Amino acid sequence: MLKQRLQWLWPTIIPLSPDEQQGDNQWRRSMALSVRDGDWSRDSDVILEESRRLFDAEVDRRKGADAKAGIYLAAITALIPVLVSLIPSLWNDKSSKWLSCLGLFIFAWAVAYLLRAGGWAFKTLKVDGFDVVSPADLAQSWKKGSPKAALAKELSHAVLNNYPKVNRKVTGIKMTHEFLLRAFLTFTILMVLQVAWPVGTWVIGEATKLINPEVIAPLIMCFS
Repeated sequence: MLKQRLQWLWPTIIPLSPDEQQGDNQWRRSMALSVRDGDWSRDSDVILEESRRLFDAEVDRRKGADAKAGIYLAAITALIPVLVSLIPSLWNDKSSKWLSCLGLFIFAWAVAYLLRAGGWAFKTLKVDGFDVVSPADLAQSWKKGSPKAALAKELSHAVLNNYPKVNRKVTGIKMTHEFLLRAFLTFTILMVLQVAWPVGTWVIGEATKLINPEVIAPLIMCFS
């Protein structure tokens, strides 16, 4: 329960266990062997079309992750100076010191979420390898007995190699979403606090007056 609450307060990636990692590696190796040793000469047109579709899907996933990361990083970079300019309004002589301290704490927590989201977006944009089919691969495929089947295998190998790389980018975008969501909720709490605190203070003051009304002592005039 405590770990879940900490995970909600500050999301982290939970790595695979050694058994899960071993199973994933074994699955990838078995798939690579199946692609290499399989006879794809039958219905090679269908196999080639499906291989292209899978390869294009990975390209689209990669482009989508990079595009979102670029937008998020630009927005966060532009937003940080605006947020910093709000600090004087959170701490001033007119507001309660308790309100100022609590507001600054929530503000700092929200900015930390925002900066971490920017860090994940930047990490997603970092240059990472991506397997493609080169002209040399095409030339090599057309030396085989079934060129289309050979090309389909090259595309399938590229897809298998790209899975973990693209998954890391998608994970980075998901983590960016998680931190942006928490930053939004934290800023919302800060805004509600700024509005509710003065109202609550006034309500408590009025309630105190009603419960403990001020006793007015009568004036006694003395005549001599």
